[in-house]
Amino acid sequence: MRDKSNDRHTFEQEFEALFRKNYDRLYYTACDWVEDAEVARDVVSDVFGELWVHYERLRNENLDAYLFRSVRNRCMNHLRHKVIEGKYQDYFLAMKVEAMDEDEAEKEARLREIDRVMDSFTSQTRFIFEQCYFEGRKYKEVGDELNISVSAVHKHMNKAFAMLRAVFNKKKTD
Repeated sequence: MRDKSNDRHTFEQEFEALFRKNYDRLYYTACDWVEDAEVARDVVSDVFGELWVHYERLRNENLDAYLFRSVRNRCMNHLRHKVIEGKYQDYFLAMKVEAMDEDEAEKEARLREIDRVMDSFTSQTRFIFEQCYFEGRKYKEVGDELNISVSAVHKHMNKAFAMLRAVFNKKKTD
C-alpha cells in the first residue's frame, strides 16, 4: 500500500522546485508580452494554479515547455481582450458623443436606457463599471479594493460593455 502523505510531500517538492526554477523567466516573458507587471503576475499565477490542479495528469509532460506555452497563450488572450475592450470603450464613447448631439428628450431617453441596462448588471459588475468608467479609477485600484485580480476587473468591464453594446446595436437596427 502506498503512503499518500509521502506522495503528497513529493508532489509539493516537485511543484516547488518547478516554481522556483521557472517563475522569474515566466514573469519576465509575460511582462514582455503584456507590458504590465500586475497582469504578468496574474498570468503566471494563473498558469501555476492551473498546473497545480492538473499536475498529476501533466507531470510526465515537458513541464517547462508547457509553462511557457501556457504563459504565451494567456498573454495572447489578454491582448485580444484588450483589443476587444478598446473597441467597446470606443463604441461607448461614440454613444456618449452622439448623445451630446441629440436634443434633450433624446438624451434623457438614452441615459435612462443606459441606467436600465446597468440595472441588469450584477452588483459587482455595476460597482466595477461605475468605479472604472464614471469615476476614472484604475482597474488595479478597484481590484485591490474588492480583493480580485486585474484580469477579473477586465472581465467585468468587458461584460458590461458587451451588454450595453448589444442593447444599443439592437436599437440602431430597429
